[in-house]
Amino acid sequence: MTDVIVKGISRGYGRGVSATTEFGVDSEGRRIGPVAQHLLLENEAVNVWQVDTPPGETFWHHYHHYDYVLFHTSEMLGVVYNAEEDHERIWRARMERGAHGAAELLGAICYEHSLLYIPGTGFLSPGYVNIGKTRFTAALIEVKRPRRADQEGVGFSRTDALVGLPPRSGSTLLLENDRLRVYETALEAGQADQPRARGDCATFVIDGGRVRTVADGEPGDQVVAEEERPTVSAWWSSTDDTTRLVNVGDVNYRELAVELK
Repeated sequence: MTDVIVKGISRGYGRGVSATTEFGVDSEGRRIGPVAQHLLLENEAVNVWQVDTPPGETFWHHYHHYDYVLFHTSEMLGVVYNAEEDHERIWRARMERGAHGAAELLGAICYEHSLLYIPGTGFLSPGYVNIGKTRFTAALIEVKRPRRADQEGVGFSRTDALVGLPPRSGSTLLLENDRLRVYETALEAGQADQPRARGDCATFVIDGGRVRTVADGEPGDQVVAEEERPTVSAWWSSTDDTTRLVNVGDVNYRELAVELK
């Protein structure tokens, strides 16, 4: 994993759980691991991960100590075994089970393009098993910044509004609460999104390309940065300027941005 600061932008990319990743074992002999397989970027405000679970693989027990955003970039039929009562109750309340192979178990279909905001609970998650035929991938952004007093009431939320649809051109606001805003941006070659104040922003690159960040202002626009952003990479930026993102490459570019409040 790399983590470099250039012109106020932090970037990171990498694949695979590091050989130094620590796994614990609890009193019942259960292996406890991190919240996802690939840590792409880490700083004081966020951790940016990629979930990457092949068919037939069991994902380990883990704790969610931080509030987090989960955006599915593929579909999975998953099932949970031996869940504690509280976890089973919450899972059943939040997930659509439907008529599928996991319907009689504690299972669910995780749909591509589904987005969830989940408060950190601190209780032990039993993980899951991918019993489907497709590899499950997702962006997972943990918000490590403590909640302000006016953010304490922010609860679970989910949107499936764009499930089954192709990404919309430009930037689309997928979710907003008192804690953060989540945008999906899809840009064709030469296209730019609308200017906005992005503030402290963690970005997960879904489809990579070459992009330019431009700050609007007088006497004219200013190029803040231009870089090649690889597929499955993570970026952090912090600015008070109103900026827009321009795809200056020759391939379509797509990202998920989580802007902290």
